[in-house]
Amino acid sequence: MASASLKDTFQLRLLRRLGGAVFATRLSTLLLPRQAPLELPVLPDDPWPGSTANADRLFQGRFLFAGVEVLSPHAAPWSNPATLTPEQLNLDRDSFAAWAAELHGFAWLRDFAAQGGDMAQRMSRSLVQSWLDHHQRIHGLAWRADIAGRRLMHWLGHGHFLLEAADERFAHDFLLGIARHAAYLKYAAPLAPPGLPRLSALLALAYAAECLPQENAKKGAAIRDLCATLESQILADGGHVSRNPAQVLTILRDVVALWRFLRAIDPEGAALLQPFLDRMAPMLRFFRHGDGGLALFHGSEEANPAQIDQVLELSEAKGKPLSSASLSRFERATARRSLLLIDVGSPPPPVIGARPHRGLLAFEFSHAKDRLVVNCGSPRRLGGSWAAALSGIAAHSTLMLGQLEPSPLAQVSTRRNEQDGAVWFEMEHDGWSEAFQGRLHRRRLYLSASGEDLRGEETVTPPRSDGMPVEAVLRLHLHPSVQASALGSGDAVILKSGSGQGWRFRSSGGVLRLEESVYFGSGGEARRTQQIVISGFAGAQPLVLKWALTKVG
Repeated sequence: MASASLKDTFQLRLLRRLGGAVFATRLSTLLLPRQAPLELPVLPDDPWPGSTANADRLFQGRFLFAGVEVLSPHAAPWSNPATLTPEQLNLDRDSFAAWAAELHGFAWLRDFAAQGGDMAQRMSRSLVQSWLDHHQRIHGLAWRADIAGRRLMHWLGHGHFLLEAADERFAHDFLLGIARHAAYLKYAAPLAPPGLPRLSALLALAYAAECLPQENAKKGAAIRDLCATLESQILADGGHVSRNPAQVLTILRDVVALWRFLRAIDPEGAALLQPFLDRMAPMLRFFRHGDGGLALFHGSEEANPAQIDQVLELSEAKGKPLSSASLSRFERATARRSLLLIDVGSPPPPVIGARPHRGLLAFEFSHAKDRLVVNCGSPRRLGGSWAAALSGIAAHSTLMLGQLEPSPLAQVSTRRNEQDGAVWFEMEHDGWSEAFQGRLHRRRLYLSASGEDLRGEETVTPPRSDGMPVEAVLRLHLHPSVQASALGSGDAVILKSGSGQGWRFRSSGGVLRLEESVYFGSGGEARRTQQIVISGFAGAQPLVLKWALTKVG
């Protein structure tokens, strides 16, 4: 046992010093098995539903992933590598990588499984066989550790579907492919970037350790490595270090699937995962609006409420959401049918696959199933000008000073007060202190006990010494379902929610107007909407902008 451990350590150190083609060649030569396992004694079941509509698209050769559709009706896209490049597909590199990650990740196998039938099985096997034939050599984006991990998980999760009535050649190549992936990930996972990429690789290794006979002796270590990575990413209050609510959903979904598999065959391993379910499920509930979808902070999207319901149900974790998520740095206030969510933290550090958002003190507000005040969200395509714009403070329901982005090192403080069912917050941040001679943004938000009166007070403090006046712009972005019209007096706006409820917005201390906005919260596609804007100039005296949103009728 000791000599094997020393050998593994030596090979890992060797691989850390290797790069590019040398890494791939040496790995192929030294580590990957040449014989397929005779069988897989156990296989997990993918618990998540597929889309028959997407299966129909795939039958037509329409590969729609990450908001990008590529037409390849006669062969799999990877069959002609010369055409599978960002330049040929007219995509920026980030968008291409997001599309290729879903293509090579094989989550779409669940769509064929949902379709069912002999034709869907044959199409699935044909695509898997084609992939195996074209990717014998470990090279390129398809073999990135997180993508390889996702692929292995989905191959195992649909192993029954793929192997049923399969011919001998496919069964051999498929089982050998699984063994090669497991061997590759054993060495690639520790080298994967920290964050979700490494987590995806380790999840796959945990499955492989249970399913492959030759890996069974390592299943305890695989689960412990996975738990250590989860511990580094999941905060004690259940939030993710990226501060992105959708990441909580993604990781909880992955952990729930593995936990349910382990409960039947490895109860000790399942017990190690249990605390993460108990943490994350209440936090996922924390971020849900009345319509069942998620709030839009730090690159999140609404997600499908039915899928969120299923994840929470299968987790069997009954914990209620906190009011103050002190480690994730969010506040949550409920009053009757209203919900107020506030970002009271600094921008998170860059995380692989995510773009930090600078929405300091941004909030979202909903009543029953109506979203009223929102943030703009994030596009499915990670690159391009939209992604940069939507990560800026102007795309959030908060105040912007001088057309500048706040410092990523901003310090934020908050105080929560509650009395007789009402709740109010006193907050401030110093994100523009260096740029504007110590000016601070102070925000007070008050939610009445009825939930039908939301009030705000925005203060920009004076500079430390004489300085030029600076423009302050408060933006409150409205959900696309909200219709807004300004009253002739110029100091109020009437809102009609998606369900037909009326709300009145009033302000003082600045110039009030309605402007166009955009919303990327659902499906990553742009939807036109409006924003309420209040502007004024902060000089030697404090600038105070007051506003109130009140339900009427």
